[in-house]
Amino acid sequence: MAHQPPFSHITIIGVGLIGGSLGLAIRKQFPGITVTGVDKPAVLRQALRRRAIHAGVSSLSGAVSGADLVILATPVGTIRTLLPRVARVIRRETLVTDVGSVKKPIVGLAKRLFPHGNFIGGHPMAGVELSGIEAAHPLLFENAIYVLTPYAKTKRALLNKLVRLLRGIGARLLRMDASEHDAVAAAVSHLPQLVAVAVMNLAGRGHPVAKRYLRLAAGGFRDLTRVASSSFDLWAQILPENRGEIVRALRLLERQLAAYRRELTRRNTKALAREFRSSRRLRREIPKDMKGFLHRLATLEVFVPDKPGMLARLTTALAKRGINIKDLELMKVREGTGGTFRLSFESGEERQKARKLLSQRGFESGR
Repeated sequence: MAHQPPFSHITIIGVGLIGGSLGLAIRKQFPGITVTGVDKPAVLRQALRRRAIHAGVSSLSGAVSGADLVILATPVGTIRTLLPRVARVIRRETLVTDVGSVKKPIVGLAKRLFPHGNFIGGHPMAGVELSGIEAAHPLLFENAIYVLTPYAKTKRALLNKLVRLLRGIGARLLRMDASEHDAVAAAVSHLPQLVAVAVMNLAGRGHPVAKRYLRLAAGGFRDLTRVASSSFDLWAQILPENRGEIVRALRLLERQLAAYRRELTRRNTKALAREFRSSRRLRREIPKDMKGFLHRLATLEVFVPDKPGMLARLTTALAKRGINIKDLELMKVREGTGGTFRLSFESGEERQKARKLLSQRGFESGR
């Protein structure tokens, strides 16, 4: 069902994975909005073929002058380069936002360039290992966390309009301070990326024995190293832009790993057991304490036997009762036996309905 559009003309600068997906999602949910794309001619041709945009423009000033929302969907360093150019040509009432995964340097610059409060930093935490307009999808933001980093001068009316747009494409919004965002992103996104790269290179190149037997790597290794296949083109700008927070996180990790090495050397399994229990508890509590717009989802763990069609049977049963799964995560799997899935629902009431229904259908559920 189409939503009432909060904007009439949106310009997306950078029509790749994120920008293209935004265009596809906006056009699907808000068909009354005109979407213009700014990118290289070849990219714009593909975006037009995929109907991610209505028109492609090579001139930045011409593309943004008539827009009431401008979205900078380029790499972080490029966003900082483009901000002054955009600030010079837009109208005072035009809202500007970005999708960069580092916020403090961008918001700091925007505070000076947009004194009328018409800039809001953004970070959709919905990326995948793929890139480019070819990988864009209209459901990329469905149930994904989308961080917004407004500041003191941000106009409340513009923030409300952006919130309406992003909720309309299915995103779950979280308001954060830009500095706090970068510290958290370093710990939960940038550090895991480096860890995945390190573990993959250790097992596949650095370890004298494991590199010859990578085919033995099971589900846990594949889960841990999933993002190791990410392209460095994106990270080439993210890592330097947030280097202070990333270095701090790396130092904390180094101290933690050194402590584990000491306990192993001492054969102190009790200390390691405490770490495992703590890790398990914390993992179960994600997300534990969310501020701003975001509320915690109600979760249910369900065991699904390893038989053809069982997962489809589960999801179909819930769909027929009108119970919407907001998120689904495969926690662990044993080939030939089954896997445990964590299902997330909008409320505790929805979770209880799902638990009762799935029990009737023969599925085992936990907490």
